[in-house]
Amino acid sequence: MPQLDILPPHELSRLARFQGEPALAAIRREFVPAVTNPVWRGLVEEFMELDEPLTPYAHRRYPAWSFAASPGSGAHHGHIGGLALHVLQDLRNARALGDAHEARGLPLDRGLLYAAILLHDCLKRFVYAFDADYALHKSEDPFIARNEDHHSWVLRELTARGADEEIILATAAMHGLDDVSLAEGVKPLAVVNHYLDIGLTGLTMRPEHVRAEHAIGFLADSDWPWSGRAQQRTRELAEAMAPHCGVPAAYMHLYLGSRFSFEHIDGLLLDMGRELTMARVLERVEKEM
Repeated sequence: MPQLDILPPHELSRLARFQGEPALAAIRREFVPAVTNPVWRGLVEEFMELDEPLTPYAHRRYPAWSFAASPGSGAHHGHIGGLALHVLQDLRNARALGDAHEARGLPLDRGLLYAAILLHDCLKRFVYAFDADYALHKSEDPFIARNEDHHSWVLRELTARGADEEIILATAAMHGLDDVSLAEGVKPLAVVNHYLDIGLTGLTMRPEHVRAEHAIGFLADSDWPWSGRAQQRTRELAEAMAPHCGVPAAYMHLYLGSRFSFEHIDGLLLDMGRELTMARVLERVEKEM
């Protein structure tokens, strides 16, 4: 049986070579050039490599991950390279939805669409950390944030740079464009406007502001109900595999996500079942050691 080497938490970024670095290369190759507005393109480039935000954050700020190494969330893509993998999936989802939209002869500003997707999760690089036991910690309110999370922070950072209303609204619309039911009943754009408020943008989104780019971006980002379950199902496999590899279950889970992605492991589980998946993955790990 393969015996995995355990990387210390401060060296986990080395695992980005499996998922995060190839995903980032694809993002830069396939999508960043499509953001032709020079101001938006500049914001994308700045935020993807940001070392020091301009505005304060309400919670603890962890040391910055690179875009290629950062986890993507606590609930989904919670592994090294998860952010880049998640954003690439969003962009490819948006491209396919955009193709369907344009096939009807309808206009679409792909530069705006892709810029909003590229920007909206960039501040995740400062809010996640793995502890000595390889448990992932996130420094933000639970979604939907009452006071602060990565989404409110990115809107505040855009506002601090004097970003235009068009890109701020498109970025805000990535979370919560659908109507929600609140205590007073269904309230259109309640979540978007909540984020615009706590992000200190001074803006309000009204129904007449909603564009195809907003709807496509929101839909493209909505893989988390499945990718989150994939993360959970991979955790169950990791608990069974860990003794075979001589590592703690939490590290096994982190390694499986970082090396293969939770979604890939989940696909094997659905196709082959647990025992055959374990045998297949152990074989691949052993060959690559």
